[in-house]
Amino acid sequence: MAARIRRLDSRLHALEARPGFAGFRGRVALRARHVAELTHALRGAGWASLARRERAYQSLRRLLETFDLRRRLQQVRTRLVAAEGRLGTAVTRSVHGADARLRGAAARLESLSPLGVLARGYAVCWNADRTAIVRDAASVAPGDRVHVTLERGELDCKVIGDS
Repeated sequence: MAARIRRLDSRLHALEARPGFAGFRGRVALRARHVAELTHALRGAGWASLARRERAYQSLRRLLETFDLRRRLQQVRTRLVAAEGRLGTAVTRSVHGADARLRGAAARLESLSPLGVLARGYAVCWNADRTAIVRDAASVAPGDRVHVTLERGELDCKVIGDS
């Protein structure tokens, strides 16, 4: 076995000494380096291509999400809730404004009401058959009957004279 190994070793040295094998190890090392550089460049190009495709995918996904009906429906619902809140506030404000105007008109009407005048101490004097209001003392004569309406109740009176 040892003799065989020596023979193969001497044959290997003889082959290495031939002109075609001169610098064989250097050429193999150079090729290995070139292969390593190409492998590195290929790996980098692959990662760059993958990154470009990932960016394109994300861009298309975001674009597709804008057309997502569930998301659009949620946006519409959100806008409707906000509009409902604004509408409720506007209705409440309008009701309060109308209520204030109604109270103001009622107060003005109350101040002009004949009952309001009676409440302040005035009275209304009617002729005997209650068909006309007596506005002038000269329109009644002593002995005539008149009706006087007060805030609470009425009086049936007889004119004694004028003063």
